[in-house]
Amino acid sequence: MNNVRDFGAVGDGITKDTAAIQKAIDAGGIVHFPPGTYLTGTLYLKSNGGLELEPGATLLASPDPQDYNAADFCPQNWLSVNEIASGGHFIVCLEQHDVVIRGGGTIDGNYPAFLNELDPNGLWYKRTWRPSQMVYFCESQNIWIDNVNLRNSPYWTCFLHGCDYATISNVHIHGDIHVPNQDGIDIDCCRFVTVTNCVIDSSDDCITLRGDDKRLSSRKPCEMVAVSNCVLKSGYANALRIGVGDGVVRNCTFSNIVITETRTAVCVISKYNPKGGKGVTISDVSFANLQLDVERFLNMKLDNADNFEVPSPASISRIHFSQIRGKATLTSYIRGNNVGTISDIGFSDIDLAYGGCGPCPERNAQGWWGRSSTDAAFEVRHSQSIDFDKTRIHWLNDNPAWTTDFDVVSSQNITVNDNCRPAKGIRRR
Repeated sequence: MNNVRDFGAVGDGITKDTAAIQKAIDAGGIVHFPPGTYLTGTLYLKSNGGLELEPGATLLASPDPQDYNAADFCPQNWLSVNEIASGGHFIVCLEQHDVVIRGGGTIDGNYPAFLNELDPNGLWYKRTWRPSQMVYFCESQNIWIDNVNLRNSPYWTCFLHGCDYATISNVHIHGDIHVPNQDGIDIDCCRFVTVTNCVIDSSDDCITLRGDDKRLSSRKPCEMVAVSNCVLKSGYANALRIGVGDGVVRNCTFSNIVITETRTAVCVISKYNPKGGKGVTISDVSFANLQLDVERFLNMKLDNADNFEVPSPASISRIHFSQIRGKATLTSYIRGNNVGTISDIGFSDIDLAYGGCGPCPERNAQGWWGRSSTDAAFEVRHSQSIDFDKTRIHWLNDNPAWTTDFDVVSSQNITVNDNCRPAKGIRRR
């Protein structure tokens, strides 16, 4: 094991330790960080090695743009013009194997160095130059990220793209609601991945499964991913989000998860961008034993909006929800588009207490988007073969704007079993 101080690292939070740390990494094996604050730019991890951060040790991202990799440093990488994300990263693991990050210390993305002034509405920090994903693993294998704090990312926090055999456990992620696009863990076209015992408090999506494989040297689905025993909080977006790209997400599970103070607990959308391609094909995904205190339980759609000029021809199928408990205030959507298909969706043992006020617009009084609602707890539209079993709504108020438990529109084979006992009934049209 290489002690980073033996290679010249100072750890005073002022001196740039980039060269010393990289020298220790290049020497091979695990690099050990005793307590201290190590100011550094981009670091490149190597096979059969990694980082061990003691409690009290912090890797602090440099505030200087020139200390980060160029956007074109590898063909898989990209910058985002719309989101003003440079394509630079703090920690990079590119095409490596058997790599670990561990130890109880902290990786700090130092977002205040890049984002520090709120926009006129007070919702976001104004987007200026900033690095992209803070921890970036790309087309690597045998990855362990364990017992580490990831905080203050200026963009997505931890991104795995095209990786196989990864274990993420005992990770604490802390963000700021005003940082735009500050995801927790993004898993894109990866296989054989577990995420367990993590606490994520992010501004944007907490955990995502994506199918965006167009930049990878070897295209592959996102599959065999298991997420369990986590506590999630998203400042303005989704706790669990599935979609993005034109690939495939399949054969994944989510279980034993607590979700609180979040807009949407589960978001499953094939196509987000109206100018995008066909969207993601999503199948064989299960959600079990979720405890919720959220605005919306479920947002399942082929198209993110109703007016896409080219609707998604993709499919969402064989998705199952069971043992869901908690509170919500906005309609749960299941919306197809008459081009692609949403089918074979099952709900079993769902018990939700509904507050709120029924129909409401897309933006709330504070200006946060994605808050629309109808007069029903569940709306099913242009879908088929949806089964509700023991799915019960408890109405917490007498607001007359809530008029029905289930609203079924232009859909076939929608079953609401007698044991659902809808207090406000079922509307079919």
